[in-house]
Parts: sequence; structure tokens; C-alpha cells
Amino acid sequence: APAGPPPGVPQLSEQTLEPILAGGSYVLLFVTNTGVAERSTVHSLAAHFDAELRGGERRGWSVALLDYSAESTRPGKPPLLAALLPRVRHSVVCVLRKGCKLATFGGTAAPRPIDDWLASLRMGEVSWAELDLAAGSGEASRA
Repeated sequence: APAGPPPGVPQLSEQTLEPILAGGSYVLLFVTNTGVAERSTVHSLAAHFDAELRGGERRGWSVALLDYSAESTRPGKPPLLAALLPRVRHSVVCVLRKGCKLATFGGTAAPRPIDDWLASLRMGEVSWAELDLAAGSGEASRA
């Protein structure tokens, strides 16, 4: 049987958006159902990084899952989800900063490349895109 989502890792949705954003300045968001990677792979990555972050070395970070397929078909999305979905369409993982900036990972769905990307992110070598939360149409602005 396919492994379900890792215990303790919340699913980002309209209902969980506020508490997840309140949980830290940076949300490491693992995206399922985009066709980029198997769901089980994404779940195991989320579990791996959740355990690593719970180790306490990165304060202000949290981990969440986003079901692209389910959330993109849901009507009446909040502006943040509407802005986020087109941006994460081709990523296994991204980082949401303070609910308004996004960095997306385009590499291999494996712990080491993601670790390297996160190290680059922390050193300021990865660019952030501003999410257009005013649009409401779901189209993210090119920042």
C-alpha cells in the first residue's frame, strides 16, 4: 500500500493556511500531484526534512505538504493559494517566506540536492519571487 502523508506534516489548504504561516517565517513546502515526482517520494522527502528541522538547527522553519491537484481545482481560493499554485506547478519543493515571497527548487527530488539548494538559499544565492496577493485572479506577477 502507498505510504500516506508523514505524520505531523500538515497539508496546506485554505483551512490550514493561517496556522502554517504562523508556525515560522519560512515554510518548506513539498508539492504532490504535479506529475514531477511520485507522491510517495514527495512524502518521504517531507518526512526527512521535517525530522531534520525538528532537530532544532533551523528556527523559524516549518514543513508542509501541498496537494497541487486538489487545491488547484478548489473554487474560491484565498489570494495566497491562488498566487502560489501557478508558481509551484513544476516543483517538488519550494520555500514560502513570510507568506509573500517564494523560491522554487527545480532539481532532482532527493535529499542531497534539496539540502544543497537550501544551503544556497540561506547564503542568499537563490532569488525570491514576490507573490502578487492583490491580483486575486490567480496569476502571479513576474517579479
